[in-house]
Amino acid sequence: MADLTPAWQEHERVAKSVPQVMRSTLGAYFTPRDVAVRTATEVLQRFPHGTVPTVLDPACGAGALLLGALEYAAKERPDWVAPMLGGKLHGWEIERGIAEGARHVLAAAGKCLGARVASLISCRDGLLADEREIYDVVIANPPWKSFSGRQAQEIDPMLRALYAKKFGAFAGWPATHTAFAEQAARLIKRQGGRLGLLLPHQVADLEGYAPLRRALASLVSVDRIIDLGESVFPGVTEPCALFVLKAGKGDISGEPWNAQADVGMTIRASMRHVPLPPESFGDIGVHTGNAAELLLTDKPEQGAMPIREGKDVRPFAIDPPRLWLRPPKMKGTGHYARMASPERYAKTPILLRQTANRPIACRHQPAALFRNSVLACFGAPDHDIDYLIGVLNSEYVARLYRNSFRDARQRAFPQIKIEALRSIPIPSRRAAAAVYDQIVKISQALQAKKGADPALLNQLEAAVVRAYMGS
Repeated sequence: MADLTPAWQEHERVAKSVPQVMRSTLGAYFTPRDVAVRTATEVLQRFPHGTVPTVLDPACGAGALLLGALEYAAKERPDWVAPMLGGKLHGWEIERGIAEGARHVLAAAGKCLGARVASLISCRDGLLADEREIYDVVIANPPWKSFSGRQAQEIDPMLRALYAKKFGAFAGWPATHTAFAEQAARLIKRQGGRLGLLLPHQVADLEGYAPLRRALASLVSVDRIIDLGESVFPGVTEPCALFVLKAGKGDISGEPWNAQADVGMTIRASMRHVPLPPESFGDIGVHTGNAAELLLTDKPEQGAMPIREGKDVRPFAIDPPRLWLRPPKMKGTGHYARMASPERYAKTPILLRQTANRPIACRHQPAALFRNSVLACFGAPDHDIDYLIGVLNSEYVARLYRNSFRDARQRAFPQIKIEALRSIPIPSRRAAAAVYDQIVKISQALQAKKGADPALLNQLEAAVVRAYMGS
């Protein structure tokens, strides 16, 4: 398979050349390579080898999602590459300079793949397009710009009125991403069309997004919602999700998506499987009490020990500690803190982030101290550590957890609680049967790649579903 790294390097060059002021004005957040490839994989994998879909990104920026589609094709559908670059791959971008950069990116991809590149990028406003039902696939990371609430940005009154008239979604939560989502649904073919959108995760269930869900449901139905977590884009802490939708009428009530299916899923999982032993989880993180300034330093000092925070824990991966804990010398100072023995931290095999809307787990290697924004998993008898990491990071468990515990659905500071983790049913080795070892191997591979492999993530999800469903 051809290596597209030079094309991605060109994408990075184009993205970095866009001034921050322009990024803020456009609401532009350039899509990382792993997210782009996963988006393309989730949407394109349903098309058979002999059928080359026409693909559009109506807010293409520097072309990351189009490049992701090419990377997927080069690996899984080599016969698609030439037709895609020859006219089956399209991008719209409102800013002329960025559009020109996207052309350079695709030209670099053509060199990597040894294929001729047609003129694929148009400089146009995707929200003003009048085309209907002309693409097999639309993939987009639309601008995240809200025109209401505390962080409302300015918008021309005439443009606001135009969008409100054109898009039912805009009437509920006026934002560029709601308008783009509805526009994207209009652009896919009614027979077999598929849609992949990177949107705030709250689109799935927040009441303010109900008009968007209703507007989309007249055109598409939900195929899959994949929680990508926080900080998917630099500077954006809001949780992001990949919404995969397919042509065909959905639930027009505006109710949260997948709610009924998730209730049934929760009941089935609870009836089939039991939780891990209570002692498998513990809240032993260092609680600095009123002594944080006294105890913590961001520079290594003599006698200080490295200590991790919740944000150092990522799915299948762990970041190096960014803080150090000084030896506690608080006697007579009026300060207090809480800490377990250092050996207790060293013997913790799995860490979970405490502030999150789903379990986020990684192997605790190399070991260090950790704060109380991190929860401990000590494993369980008869369970492989890699198996538990794979199951806990799965989309199945994410949905199961959010559906079962209100703390994970809070709009601000969603929480993972020890009591909730102790209640989550986990398939035993016997229940998982043949897929147990498969989950272990996939989890190990994902840890080696720090979770950045769409094909492996799909394999993990299929295996975990089989483990829970007993098939």
